[in-house]
Amino acid sequence: MLLRYAAIGWTIAIFIGCALPADRIGVDLSGRDKLIHTAIFLIFGILWRLLGYGFWRVLLAGLLYGFALEIYQGVMPINRSFELADGVADTVGTLIGVLLAEGAMRLKR
Repeated sequence: MLLRYAAIGWTIAIFIGCALPADRIGVDLSGRDKLIHTAIFLIFGILWRLLGYGFWRVLLAGLLYGFALEIYQGVMPINRSFELADGVADTVGTLIGVLLAEGAMRLKR
């Protein structure tokens, strides 16, 4: 049950972080932006896969969620923009997270 709350909470935290206006973040992310996207979605992938959701389901969810957030940033007046590379980094992070979770689950068996 705790893992479920962690996955839901992390998913909400991703939205909050991506919905903040750029001037409210207060941190210079230049140069590390794609790495941060990858890391955030890596955790997303691990949590949802460890909950028992299928490999492809979690990967597709990460892809759709990442790109939906990019679209949101592109259309909302929050001084952020749609970046294809961010959506790709989200997908790559989800893939890495799902693969790590797969490995952990196999080791556990």
